[in-house]
Amino acid sequence: MDRVGGRDPFDDQMKSIRSWALGGLGILLASSLSLAAPQATVHVDAHAPSGGDGSAAAPFNDIQSAIDAPTTQAGDTVLVAPGVYAGRVKITFARPVTLRSASGPLATVLKAASGGDTVLCEGGALEGFTVLKPSGGGPDARVVTCTLGAVRRCIIVGAPTIDGIGHDGATVAHCVVSECRNAIRFFGHPSGSVSSSILWNNSIPTLLDTDVASDASFDYCVVNQVLGAGPSTNIHLPPLVRSFTSRDYHLRSTSPCIDAGDPASPLDPDGSRADIGPLPFDVSYAPFTIYCTAKVNSLGCTPAISAVGNASASAPAPFEITAHNEVNQRPGLLFYGFAPRNTPYQGGYLCVESPVRRTPLLNSGGTPVGNDCSGVFIYDFNARLQSGVDALLEPGVEVFAQFWSRAPGASFNTNRSDALRFRVLP
Repeated sequence: MDRVGGRDPFDDQMKSIRSWALGGLGILLASSLSLAAPQATVHVDAHAPSGGDGSAAAPFNDIQSAIDAPTTQAGDTVLVAPGVYAGRVKITFARPVTLRSASGPLATVLKAASGGDTVLCEGGALEGFTVLKPSGGGPDARVVTCTLGAVRRCIIVGAPTIDGIGHDGATVAHCVVSECRNAIRFFGHPSGSVSSSILWNNSIPTLLDTDVASDASFDYCVVNQVLGAGPSTNIHLPPLVRSFTSRDYHLRSTSPCIDAGDPASPLDPDGSRADIGPLPFDVSYAPFTIYCTAKVNSLGCTPAISAVGNASASAPAPFEITAHNEVNQRPGLLFYGFAPRNTPYQGGYLCVESPVRRTPLLNSGGTPVGNDCSGVFIYDFNARLQSGVDALLEPGVEVFAQFWSRAPGASFNTNRSDALRFRVLP
């Protein structure tokens, strides 16, 4: 509901709920919810046409429309399909829903267009999203503000001038908060709890402002510093994620986060104790893999594809895909698609299923005269990702890429490298 005359009609209700929590009478809220209508699931898909009703067959295409729909009730789950969702999201005390990603934070992104908090949770819960904050915003702006709600399995990425999470009586569990001013700032009472989370790589080296509420609870977190001694369950060592620069928060095999989360949390998918952070350690994870077979060029050299960095829709670091051992001073390009192939073609192999997309022409460089294998093709795929030129390049999408080049003297006067397989991160 909109504000009337500058006053929020739910202010009194919010104060009442807080007083229940402070007085130990939160059971009244639980009792009132138990009398509500049966919980329902409301579906959202950014790629759906407009005019949906929230059913699985006809989802809404906008999160706030799903939350505000007259058919959505307190206690419902708003289930969000993979995609990038622009605009501010607000969950109110009047309708505390659980906003849940269907595929987790690597495939589902919330991003405010400008100003204000990206997400405001007055009750309810936020589960399984990457939440991004624009570089703008005043000194009181936050990526997420949560009151008497929960933030779980989220990746919170901000800017040096804003806080990651501000909350009052909320629960934060299994999150990453990075690139913010402060990781988490409490306001008011009760101050809630933070557990099993990575709070690192933020612009102020301490966790909280000096005006932090004294009853904040922190345990089983990886954090550079907690105001006061903090419980012994916290770890004050680098979390050893793959790359903060590339926003790849997968845990390395040597990370102190592995098997170090709150022992009361549900077990990880491998049956072990919960890890700290939103992404349980995956022994099979790799930023990219190489597959298929390169064609030997006219000089007897075999082009070799590789990459440095991570494909990311938002990270400032490049993701450079390269091909070495190319014939010098020759034109070429990178082509890519969304399924693999391994088919003999023009004396080599075609490694990407049609339809394919092509980058602009590149030059292999190398020795300026003569013919040798000193050529190298280099393409920053993140520049393409973040340009918006290809709407299909979203977080969670798997991409298959291969270099093509001119090679006089080779069959069909062309050459192809082996291929690269990678997934786009937020």
